Amino acid sequence: MHPQLMWWISRAAGMVAGILLVASLVWGVLLTTRALKPVDRPAWLLALHRWLSTLACIGVAVHILGLVADNYVYFGWREIFLPQASGWKRTPVTLGVIAMYLLILVQGTSLIMKSLPRRFWKFVHYFSYIAVWLSIVHAALAGTDVSNRLYQAVALLLTIAAVTAAIIRIVIGTTRAQVAARRTSVD
Repeated sequence: MHPQLMWWISRAAGMVAGILLVASLVWGVLLTTRALKPVDRPAWLLALHRWLSTLACIGVAVHILGLVADNYVYFGWREIFLPQASGWKRTPVTLGVIAMYLLILVQGTSLIMKSLPRRFWKFVHYFSYIAVWLSIVHAALAGTDVSNRLYQAVALLLTIAAVTAAIIRIVIGTTRAQVAARRTSVD
């Protein structure tokens, strides 16, 4: 086995998880705003959003396991789960730890969303935007591939996609159907 295999796995998993996080954010915005109506299919958008977010969480888990299994830079469970515990690039790693906890919160509440008040679930779900931003900053500051031109191009594209999705979410807001459903539940 190559001595840097786990380091490569961790780096690749982190990059793939970042791509999947942004894709999940974009699909969530397309679902919430119905920006592509009448060509979109809400059930398909929801299924893809859930699938992408699940794959992103798996990617984060592989990223973390690869870090713990690697010997290039020491990461134990303490460094993985406690903010400010890492001696290597302390602030960027802390941003990644916080993003991980936000993702656990968002994904966990999404798994039990039917038993939660809708407003609470929606409030928690907004943390996904913060998690994506923290992940992008984490990758930019802690990533060892940031000098690679292809990595830079993909990171720029992902950042543009995330910013565009956030702007669309703010400008379009919720769909008319959601507003009408809220009105009928209040009446």
